[in-house]
Formats: sequence, structure tokens, C-alpha cells
Amino acid sequence: MRSKIAQRIIDETPKEVRIFVRKYGDIVVRINQLIREKGYSQKDLADKLQKRPSEISKWLSGDHNFTLRSLAKLEAELDAEIIYVPKKDSFHVQRGGQVKATASKAKPVAGNLPFIDTRKKVAELEEPVAA
Repeated sequence: MRSKIAQRIIDETPKEVRIFVRKYGDIVVRINQLIREKGYSQKDLADKLQKRPSEISKWLSGDHNFTLRSLAKLEAELDAEIIYVPKKDSFHVQRGGQVKATASKAKPVAGNLPFIDTRKKVAELEEPVAA
């Protein structure tokens, strides 16, 4: 059970800060998971990315804001996605730089299709087996 003080701090924390902390934690956990799967140490990763081990340590301790470029380099080196962004069917960029996503709907089949009862045909193909 949370104390009243802890609950008040959580309640007063801006939503974007809560989202940032959650996502940052998820990213760091994912990177550590991939490092373990590859059998790398932080020093190994630093060498592969041509960074100082202290910089990798900052990345994984919360003392650094990841850039998209640094995340892309990590994904390339670790050969796995760190952040997944769901794709839409299509995007349209409108004037003013606004992006509008649209999803395609299935098109109905035109015309009347005859109903074919395949059970009769299957029954005709099944001949009794002589014992």
C-alpha cells in the first residue's frame, strides 16, 4: 500500500513525465535484454558502437536522453527492434505538414454469386470401402 505522500506525488506528477519515465524504463529494459541475449557486456557494446563505456552506462542508467539516431544505431548493432511503431495502411501528408492516416476498407464483391453446396459433392466422392 502506498503512503499518502507517495500517492500525492504520483497524483501531482504531470502525465507526460509519467509517460516518459515508463517508456524510458521500457527502452532500458529492452536494451539490457538484447545485450544479454547477444552475450555482450556494456564494454562490448561500447566498442561496437565506437562509444566510451561511460556513455553506454549513462544511457542505461537514465542519465541520457536517447535520440532516434542512437536508438537506430542500437537496433542495427543488436539486430532487433527496440521501439515498435504500429503502421497504418496509408499516410497522406497535407499542406501545413499535418499527417492524416487512412485505413482501406474491404471492397464488397459485385454481383450475385451462386451458392454451391459442397457437401453433396464431397458425399459423391466418398465411396464405401469394401472390407
